[in-house]
Amino acid sequence: MGTVCLKTQTNMSKQKMPYKNLVYPSLPSDIEAEEEQAAKEPKRHRGPTRMLDIWDMEEGEFVMVDLDKHDRPIGEEATTLTRFIGSLVRRHQYAPINYKSWKEMPKVHKEEMLQILEAKFEFVPPINDVTREMLKTQLNDKWRQWKSDLKSKAYDPSKTEEEVVATLVDDRVNPSQYRDLVHFWYSEEGQKISEINRQNRSKYEDIHCMGTKSLPKLIDEKNKKAKGVSPDRIEIYIDTRTRKDGTIVNEKAARVIEELNKQNYEAATSRSGTQNDMH
Repeated sequence: MGTVCLKTQTNMSKQKMPYKNLVYPSLPSDIEAEEEQAAKEPKRHRGPTRMLDIWDMEEGEFVMVDLDKHDRPIGEEATTLTRFIGSLVRRHQYAPINYKSWKEMPKVHKEEMLQILEAKFEFVPPINDVTREMLKTQLNDKWRQWKSDLKSKAYDPSKTEEEVVATLVDDRVNPSQYRDLVHFWYSEEGQKISEINRQNRSKYEDIHCMGTKSLPKLIDEKNKKAKGVSPDRIEIYIDTRTRKDGTIVNEKAARVIEELNKQNYEAATSRSGTQNDMH
């Protein structure tokens, strides 16, 4: 269960208060690169995550997030943090969408978003520059994700630029910023970048099925279940490519998993044969 804590102004001690389990629908898109639309398989469509419970916390309240030995967020609160970052970059006053790249985003916006995260989340052990860089990377990824999601919903090459502008697909979008974004989609530069991204995606077929769960969180969960024994890379690969119903995400992953299982079997057989020879 997540925990909201309260910083007192007298001694800054932390008072834990119950924080109800929330049912968070997943973000409109879990894509991690501009225009990464994963259109190879159908997806369930669910409503947007607005994280109002976090936004509406009183001043001085925060959610505690544990960090692992590599300073990466873990636990259920890490998922809450990730979802909140998604809601943060979708607020146009903090992360305008009318910049071509994250590099062009003014520093003042990036710093303000980081300040909001540090005000609403308390990290244990205390946040350092390593964790801050991870948060910046997540902000970048989720912002690009947001623009990609808008394009997948709104862009139609058979329509004119003005027709697409007239159809505002999400009420969180600033109309002026949206007009600039749509103009970029139809520009020669935007079309060229889109084609490059499409070609790059066609070369990368190895996708996972973790959804919003981060890799550090998965490793932490498996470590706890195995009573301190960390999973190896093969186990992680298989777990992150296998759906809940036991099916594999795609044909390429299935071939890789088949080969990994074959190698594991041969290694186990070899060890067994060696032990028998010793007896």
